[in-house]
Amino acid sequence: TTVLAVVLYCVCSSSMLIINKLAVGHIGAPAFVTFMQFLVTAVVVKVAHLCGLLQVDAFDCTKLLHFSIYVVGFSAGTWTNMKVLMTANVETVIVFRTIAPLAVAFFDYIFHGRDLPSCRSCLAMGIIVAGALSYVLNDKSFAMSGLRAYAWVAVWLAFLVFNLTYGKYLMSGLGVSSWTAVLYNNSLSMVPTLVFGLLGGEMTKLQAIEWTPIGVGWLAASCVVGLGISYAGFKCQSLISATSYTVIGVLNKMFTVLVNTLMWDNHASAAGIASLAACLAGGALYQQA
Repeated sequence: TTVLAVVLYCVCSSSMLIINKLAVGHIGAPAFVTFMQFLVTAVVVKVAHLCGLLQVDAFDCTKLLHFSIYVVGFSAGTWTNMKVLMTANVETVIVFRTIAPLAVAFFDYIFHGRDLPSCRSCLAMGIIVAGALSYVLNDKSFAMSGLRAYAWVAVWLAFLVFNLTYGKYLMSGLGVSSWTAVLYNNSLSMVPTLVFGLLGGEMTKLQAIEWTPIGVGWLAASCVVGLGISYAGFKCQSLISATSYTVIGVLNKMFTVLVNTLMWDNHASAAGIASLAACLAGGALYQQA
């Protein structure tokens, strides 16, 4: 079960950045794309439950309260991720994600009772940091705009660390099934995402969009992958530590880098990709505490 959950998560996660970038590029409304992913996932799970195909727990006020806290961070993190994809290359997102295990390992120790990382794991995370710093120094966006180029990425990273740490608590501490977590999370996430879209002026953008079969196709693909990654993500969080889950999320991005390099001109330089490879090598060296 663990292997299947990890494989499904890796497949969905490694393709999600590319598909989201294509969907947002054709539609130009990140909150709308995100809202549709949440809506489709919630509807599919609810219909499957009503048809007797999935077992979903009844809504519980206490669990809903905890999920509401998670959803605020999750929705904000998803929306800021879309904003990042509109202003930065994919490698920038991936490298900043490689830094996440450093913070999550600390919070695993504080909140989840895990040991601190071993010497091998500390070395691995040091390699990740070195690779990330090397990437920053070789990144075109940094050279042109300095630290301002990373404003949205830093905000997204903060939400990501919170979601990874608190998500582990939801799955381990509340005893929620994976499909129940998917329904809770996606149903509740639609409200803040809608607010983000209204505040971002996306109603005006949607009225001016010229819908094409290609754009609709990538939107549909993002909804399908969104369903898969939502289930696989919660399933993995119930089976492995928050730090291990974070490291797996880092390692599966090599496929994303290869596809991105083949598809777009806006990818990192050779030195930047070498720095990214160092980050991923550090992630492979890491051992679960």
